[in-house]
Amino acid sequence: MSLDPNALDLAPHPEGGWFRETWRHDASTETPRGPRSLVTCVSFLLQPGERSAWHRVTSDELWLWQGGGPMLLTVGGFDEGPVPGFSCELREGGQYLVRANEWQSAVPASDTPSLVACVVAPGFDFEDFSLAEDSPEN
Repeated sequence: MSLDPNALDLAPHPEGGWFRETWRHDASTETPRGPRSLVTCVSFLLQPGERSAWHRVTSDELWLWQGGGPMLLTVGGFDEGPVPGFSCELREGGQYLVRANEWQSAVPASDTPSLVACVVAPGFDFEDFSLAEDSPEN
């Protein structure tokens, strides 16, 4: 499998890296921010030298390693800004649940592109996404 963004039909993501929504559940649920799909899933790719900036989502997000090299995922708490805390290396068979409103950031853990799937429930909407104003290093 080629881990080239163009070959995978991926677009630039505002946090960095590349993405494409691969699934959105047909049913929806009410949230404090309005109706959202029950679940969404994206493919997310980071090339060597790229990083996912500190960000958070108002829903739980399950990261699932899909291919390439390992990815280092770091969470940064629930305060107004991120404070780098626990890190885990996602590799073959790896997964990690980032809780709703928890700061998160990721970088490739090697010199190889890294591909993950991110499953968000209730489903992702850019209205529920925020980037950190100050981004500490992972």
